[in-house]
Amino acid sequence: MNIDRGHFRRPEGDRRALRARLAGCRRHCGVAATMPRRSHGGDQAVVTDRIVDEAMQAALASEAREDSTFGSYAPLFGFFRSAVMQEGRLVELAVEQVIRRNPDLSLLPVKPMPIVPAAQEMLKRTPADQIKGVRVPAQVHATESYRPDLFVVNRIRHSGLILDIKRSLASYRPQEVDRLRFRMLAVAAIAPEWVAEHQRTVLVEVETAIIDGADEMSDPERGVFRLSEIDALLETDGAAESISQVRNAFSERVQAELARRCRLLGADVPDAALARGLKDSPPLPMQPVPEAATIVPMQAPGMRPRFGYACRPGMT
Repeated sequence: MNIDRGHFRRPEGDRRALRARLAGCRRHCGVAATMPRRSHGGDQAVVTDRIVDEAMQAALASEAREDSTFGSYAPLFGFFRSAVMQEGRLVELAVEQVIRRNPDLSLLPVKPMPIVPAAQEMLKRTPADQIKGVRVPAQVHATESYRPDLFVVNRIRHSGLILDIKRSLASYRPQEVDRLRFRMLAVAAIAPEWVAEHQRTVLVEVETAIIDGADEMSDPERGVFRLSEIDALLETDGAAESISQVRNAFSERVQAELARRCRLLGADVPDAALARGLKDSPPLPMQPVPEAATIVPMQAPGMRPRFGYACRPGMT
């Protein structure tokens, strides 16, 4: 039999010997001896510059459309609208980078998750003192789905946190926020079984949280949190500060671009015309105050919550 000496073979024997030497080194030195790993995180400042550059390039790449209302200001308005959209995505990326730097946290691949009708009915009709023990199967036909922005896993507590990050909740009607909360809870009810089946991760509980990127609205009892409360939600330090640095860097770039475009337009609105326009504008109608949400409360004594809104000590 001819042996091809040039054929590549995996050095299994050498690998086993290397592991044995590393184990002996650990026993002798009393410290962990591991093979060097390649760093994927990189320096925080480098990562910040990269994601800010990508967001700015995407904002500048937006197509300028003609608009009879804005006229020659249409390109300026188009950039403004694109920058607003990219800022929302930027906040999401900044939160993602914070999570990746924490060894106790990990991110599951984001996929659409089914909104099971049985879970929706359970949330509507099950009394609060029984809702903790209800288990909803995930293998049910569902016509609706919900795709979270981020699905965070706490490796220490074996828990999941479904995050929906909004640039500003003030631009959403209360009914829209309530509907979003309801959909997230319905997904959280089947999330442990669905995640175990599709992503091979065991979770003992799943929480939900809507993040207000404008840092204005906070209602933990209804699953709404300010961006500045992200440290408590993720149970990590420095997250809010890191995200703020990313947003400030992007804001400086956007404002510099807006100033440049305004100078090119050379459009200074006369004070008299501005005052006349404000005087002629009719007052905005008052919006009716919505009724309280009908979702059942999540606090039932004597049983550990299996799913529900995110709850942290000291946050009420």
